[in-house]
Amino acid sequence: MRFFLIILIFFASTYIYAEDSANIIVSEEITKSISNHLKGKNASLVQNLYVNTGYTPLWINNNKKMQELLSALKDPLFNYKEKDLGQKEIEKLLFMIDNNEVRNKEALYARLDAAFSSSFISLVKFISQGDVDWNLVQKKIAGLKYSDDIRANWDMTPNNFPDQKIMATAVLDGNIYGYLKSILPLEDRYVTLVEIYKKYRNMEPFEQIPYSSEILQVGSNSPRVMLVKKRLQTLGDYPAYTNIDPYFDTMLYNAVLRYQKRYNIEETGKIDNVTNYYLNQPLSAHLNSIVTNLDKTKIYPRNLNDERIEINVPSYHFTYFQNNEPVLSTKAVVGRIDRPTPIFNDYVEYLVLNPTWTVTDNLIKKDLIGVLRENPNYLVDHNIHVFSGNDEVTLGPGELDAYENSSAKVPFRFVQDPGENNALGKVKFIFPNPYDVYLHDTDNKDLFNRRYRVYSSGCMRIQQPLELATMLLENHTDGKYNASSMEDILDTNKTTTIRLNQPIPINILYFTVHKDDGLVYFDYDVYMYDLIIQESTEDNRKEYFTVPKQRMIRVEKNAKTDNTPAP
Repeated sequence: MRFFLIILIFFASTYIYAEDSANIIVSEEITKSISNHLKGKNASLVQNLYVNTGYTPLWINNNKKMQELLSALKDPLFNYKEKDLGQKEIEKLLFMIDNNEVRNKEALYARLDAAFSSSFISLVKFISQGDVDWNLVQKKIAGLKYSDDIRANWDMTPNNFPDQKIMATAVLDGNIYGYLKSILPLEDRYVTLVEIYKKYRNMEPFEQIPYSSEILQVGSNSPRVMLVKKRLQTLGDYPAYTNIDPYFDTMLYNAVLRYQKRYNIEETGKIDNVTNYYLNQPLSAHLNSIVTNLDKTKIYPRNLNDERIEINVPSYHFTYFQNNEPVLSTKAVVGRIDRPTPIFNDYVEYLVLNPTWTVTDNLIKKDLIGVLRENPNYLVDHNIHVFSGNDEVTLGPGELDAYENSSAKVPFRFVQDPGENNALGKVKFIFPNPYDVYLHDTDNKDLFNRRYRVYSSGCMRIQQPLELATMLLENHTDGKYNASSMEDILDTNKTTTIRLNQPIPINILYFTVHKDDGLVYFDYDVYMYDLIIQESTEDNRKEYFTVPKQRMIRVEKNAKTDNTPAP
């Protein structure tokens, strides 16, 4: 409150000082102020701002401009972490001016102008680049290979500081809010996340709901029901302004179902201890998740391509966009916890109908050798042929054992023929990349019914691959192929490669908070990347990452029970 009172006093007095200050501030005073009072990385950027604007005063002779910047510094749209970003320095200088604490007003006004510029630079830097050490994040992700034998990859390119000449023009023109909005990264997702953040930031801390052996369900009558209703009303699942009573009715049943869907909990409509546990997660945990997802936008441009494929790993979801609108949205299966799907951007160049599947060297060593030891007939049962060079060969018992823990490449190719039992299903979509992963159909449709769809070795399986293939063929083969001709090819069971006339961008993402149909969804941090990012920020920096002892135990056991090779 005191800060804003000082601002109001200053604005009132500035009308008197403005004309004089505009005349007395000269380049020498601004240069001195930058040299004497600004330190660190901001100094050169502030210096360049004045170079690009001819060392004219940028703030102190324009009340509207100052008000805009001070408002922007308080606006969660730009400063969602509520960082100081030089606000205390501005407050101190305004206080000094208001109380006539210095004789050299020229120097003080110059210092104030430079302080506003420095604060503006800090805000621009936070909006565009954030405060996460992305090099440290990369280091920790790479380190999982040595600590837990997890070969994780996330290709990330942190955004550069925006064009300084465009920024300088915006300051001269007084277009503060407009400019700041123009540099928001991944704008649509960013703005949505800020709206979610505002909603949760205004909530009261959550009251704990006691655990009990009694499962709350339709017909229950318990004081705990009132706490559940109140919580779900706060979160938007239970209708607002509805009386809170202790009776578990159908309205609460539907609200619980909505809540369970949003957190990927088994949808029973009942409150058992699992759902109770999620309801008891503190508000701070939700806010941390939202903020971490806002931080992730800093490694993306303002917009993604209007036509693109997105796979969001934590929600196990696939979306195909045309004209920036989703036209196909379906479930996906992604990499296991110990074989995570790499996070990167690329272009789908061609698709293969009736694909064969060549088992990778890594999968031969990690999975296939052990499977053959237990089931010598596995290759015949799954229509897999073994080749040495171009010649098909038959392997003797134990012939591969020497390679199981060896760095030497297995000197045989294992190729599965096309067909109903092919691990890639009827189609695969290729975007050449160093991780040798791709998008494909699957012969195991049951996996799409699982809650945590982490069962592949890095590739991504989608539930409606033929629908995607049809859309790509009809739109990007100059009319050569359509749904009918695709079916004709599939009926032949012959492998056919079709190149698209235009590569389609594919973005493999890792966002654990999103909005759908007006409701906020929180996904489990399956690969622990959120935690790594949180521990790599300016105010919570930890040099090394330690994997929690317990993480998704049931999923890990289920995923590792089936050791058959899978792409």
